[in-house]
Amino acid sequence: MSWKARLDEEQRLAERRAVRKPGKALPPSLLSLKPGEPVYYRPTRPHPRAGSRAVVVRGPRSGVRAPSVRLRFPDGAEQTVPARHVGRTPAPAETPPYLADARSRPVWTRIVKMLASAAQQEGQPGAEPLRWDAEERVRQLAGTVAPRDSDAARKADIARVLLEAAGAEAAAAAARQAGRGGRGPVTAAHLPVPTQEAEVGRLNQEQRAMINNIAKCIHRRYFLSDKEVRDLSEREREQAKIHGILRQIIEIGESELGPMAVKSRGSGKGHRLYGELADALTRSYVLALEACQMLIAGRDDHALTLALQVQEQRLQYVTVNRELERARAKHFTGRYFHGDVLSVRVVDEDGGMTQYYARLTIVYGEDGHSLVVANAAELEALTGTRVGPGGWADLCRWIEDLSDRAGGRKQGRRQDDDEHLIYRDHDDHLELRESVSRFPGLLRALECVRRALLVEHALKDIPAGEIPPNHPLPGHHPPHPAGRA
Repeated sequence: MSWKARLDEEQRLAERRAVRKPGKALPPSLLSLKPGEPVYYRPTRPHPRAGSRAVVVRGPRSGVRAPSVRLRFPDGAEQTVPARHVGRTPAPAETPPYLADARSRPVWTRIVKMLASAAQQEGQPGAEPLRWDAEERVRQLAGTVAPRDSDAARKADIARVLLEAAGAEAAAAAARQAGRGGRGPVTAAHLPVPTQEAEVGRLNQEQRAMINNIAKCIHRRYFLSDKEVRDLSEREREQAKIHGILRQIIEIGESELGPMAVKSRGSGKGHRLYGELADALTRSYVLALEACQMLIAGRDDHALTLALQVQEQRLQYVTVNRELERARAKHFTGRYFHGDVLSVRVVDEDGGMTQYYARLTIVYGEDGHSLVVANAAELEALTGTRVGPGGWADLCRWIEDLSDRAGGRKQGRRQDDDEHLIYRDHDDHLELRESVSRFPGLLRALECVRRALLVEHALKDIPAGEIPPNHPLPGHHPPHPAGRA
């Protein structure tokens, strides 16, 4: 071989080595195998000892391109195998061809979603139909992916395997909730069971005064607003200003032009008031056109008569619209107040004051009308005071009743003194008002809130970031020195 041929051969070998794929790197869990550790033999090709459990006799050597491991099997035989054929866990079961075929079809995703929805609606009327539909689709899919010449029993076995696999995927999908980073579902916090009874009949004058103060703060909505602590971007603040200006323009237009017609979105026969609204609007429009024609013709007296008729139709329209607004069913969602951290301030005789905070979350119920104390269980667990559903329901009814009468939305005499909503001042003593008897559990709920306010602030679920800078910190604040504002 000449020197040129030898040079060409060496160059070809160098190029072949350069393009050769590097070997797969072993995971650190295999490189750190020590003698005596149990492993599983997982060869890539069929082998009599495939899947067998073994014990490491010699671990892999470092710095070797293809490390090997010496294993001892249960029968005492030893064998040196590549380290990549060893695993700390058993090899996963081989997926049957029909299962792989089923997972590749679009209907598989639909089946998994149906099973997941049925699991979420467990115990509800719609859960069983979903499960039956999913099982029927699985049977149809089993007949499609089953090997040829499969009998009915074989197809039934395949359907069972497919249903179990789809159920496992649905359960795994339910555990991977959105926003949880794959950490699984949130575990419900264990709350201690309240054991104390609120002895509202034995409250002293100081405790009664504080309950009056709490009732006043709830009625006047002394809650920390989320808007004060929410961090908005410049664009979001500008958008909020635009919405506020548009809202003012709409309110001014409605005050000058009157309320707009309300359209029924329901199907079938509508309310009779909708017909009266449409008739009043149509008649006023026709009369207004006729009045304009009389003015053009110079018949001022006739035009004035028509204008008065238009005003009568407009008054009829406004009256019917208000009646319809009262009769319309209103549905609300979210919180009842603008915040859920109640702020109560007790002023001392020396001019100082003590600031208390407690979380009281009141939201609209599922019906869109009634109110619910969302953190009732947390308040009872925090204070150890047993209130019961009836007590919290009475608190919500009292809030609605007082707010509706104060706002003129409900008939009844308004409360003349917000400082004494629960206990009235009689002969320098605080006595329970007779009107409170309509809410038997109200005092129990207010007493639980009072105890929650007195709990050490560090034990409450109120981070420091929820208290705006312009609000005092919890605790006692001495009076300002003389001469200072």
